[in-house]
Amino acid sequence: MDAGPTPSVRQGGPLRALRSIWTYLVATVSTAYVGGSVILYRYLWPGRFRRYADRSTAEWSSLVLRGAGVRLVIENAEQLGRDRGQVLVSNHQSWFDVFALAASLPVKFSFVGKKELSRIPFLGQAWEKVGHIAIDRSDHKAAIESLQKVDEQFRAGRTIVMFPEGTRSPTGELARFKKGAFVMAIKSQVPVVPVAVAGTRTIMEKGDWIIVPGTATIRVGEPISTKGLTLADRGRLTSDAHAAVSRLLNGKPEAACRPS
Repeated sequence: MDAGPTPSVRQGGPLRALRSIWTYLVATVSTAYVGGSVILYRYLWPGRFRRYADRSTAEWSSLVLRGAGVRLVIENAEQLGRDRGQVLVSNHQSWFDVFALAASLPVKFSFVGKKELSRIPFLGQAWEKVGHIAIDRSDHKAAIESLQKVDEQFRAGRTIVMFPEGTRSPTGELARFKKGAFVMAIKSQVPVVPVAVAGTRTIMEKGDWIIVPGTATIRVGEPISTKGLTLADRGRLTSDAHAAVSRLLNGKPEAACRPS
């Protein structure tokens, strides 16, 4: 389990502060550039937009990671079925979970996130235009309409990425999973792929603005089939996925590592 850094590692003096400011500058400029280009590309070359959007998401995330001095490692990536609909469920410790997954996943993917993300300048507009799904939890009807888009993405062979804890863990401990991701997987009869992201809390803790260079490790577990499951099985599926992510966080899979 990622226990998080000691205070001395996080404080690090003026050099840590300067590195953090540099990372925020890189993130701001790259978000404005990539977000603007995505919006423009969609209107000028709509036929080629989908491929460009996927590539732009990965490139934007890679720029932010390089600015922060983050190295990526992904383990057992072959468990991610290519060109099939699937729900990827991951723990959530840091904003850098998103960047790490977006930069390293070798499949077509879309994130499901809070509606608040769509209100961020440049990023918010580009977020939904490239196919990521923003859910307004305060509006049940709007949330249902948003989730209907997920079926279209499954049919297109895309992976839907969700953080079933619902928010970033302040301690690094794996919190209880909400059932939404698993209801979605059962309704669409697509597999659930458990994933653990380790090391990102050391890079940036929840509630802290300091960014510390480090290594983010993504561990992919064996897919959990939903074939034949009904909504009555959602509790068991949720528990099985939670246990799988917990094992991945606490132990290294036997599969060989592939540096990213």
